Amino acid sequence: MPHASELNLYERKILRALQADGRISNAELAKQIGLSTTACWNYTKRLFDSGVIKSVHALIDPKAVEQGTVVLIGVVLDRSTPDSFAAFEAAASSLPHVLECWLVAGDVDYFMKLRVRDLEAFNQLHTAQIIALPGVRQVRTFFVLSEVKSDGLLNF
Repeated sequence: MPHASELNLYERKILRALQADGRISNAELAKQIGLSTTACWNYTKRLFDSGVIKSVHALIDPKAVEQGTVVLIGVVLDRSTPDSFAAFEAAASSLPHVLECWLVAGDVDYFMKLRVRDLEAFNQLHTAQIIALPGVRQVRTFFVLSEVKSDGLLNF
């Protein structure tokens, strides 16, 4: 996979445009960045093939699908071993409400980002699944009051 410093000007323009609108047509993308449609397609295909672009997704309004409550959870495991980390990661990855999970350095071992319908739904999830994850010793829960910035676009 190429590093950011190895991407040329056209590849960078393609990446920025696709982050802004993943549904843009190749013809419109080519026009926007100043390439022929064939050259644009070749650059875009290379970005996909090399793994720079992992995939393209639809950004869904969470409230429209009753997932308007964001919860951040800090998890402390009872052991810090490769096996305990692997068991936790496999189990956490299988939970559909877990959007993101990160192994971190600091006061907790993992941070997880979840979306649920409401506080009651989180309480049920917490009781039935979160505290039952392998090796969990402690869970620290943070309810997001307002999403200030959550577009997740990379700036390069």
